[in-house]
Amino acid sequence: MTLEEKIVGILKDARISYEIFEHEPVYTNPAMAEALHVSEAETVKSLVLMTKEKEMVVLVLPGDKKVDWKKAAAGIGTKKVSFAKPEAVSEKVGCEVGCVPPFGQMTDLPIFMDSELTKKDYVYVNPGVHDKSLKIKAWDLKKVSKPKFI
Repeated sequence: MTLEEKIVGILKDARISYEIFEHEPVYTNPAMAEALHVSEAETVKSLVLMTKEKEMVVLVLPGDKKVDWKKAAAGIGTKKVSFAKPEAVSEKVGCEVGCVPPFGQMTDLPIFMDSELTKKDYVYVNPGVHDKSLKIKAWDLKKVSKPKFI
């Protein structure tokens, strides 16, 4: 079973409505937004970070936001965070950097989310592949990912 199939299964089990959009492969949120004809703020950025204590976490942000490293570290409860190495992300999450899904059930990685995401009606997330996006209600993203908010 692919990562995408697992994500769709999680959404179906939780009775969450979603739409799948196929598009050319994209590797950034601006490219994703352009392919979907939506604003970058409606896309979701899922970043795998490494804490000072060498623990991996997922930081979920609106696609148009940049990481505030100090706020992220404080919200996660550590002194410093940095990007996890791409090889470690691939091994832990099961997909490449650039299409990490924002769902905690996929791995044992804790999810930390910018609360701004829940103020949107719909968001577009990566399902573990570069050539598809899932549209779901922002509230449902919160419900299924069970994040800690920062």
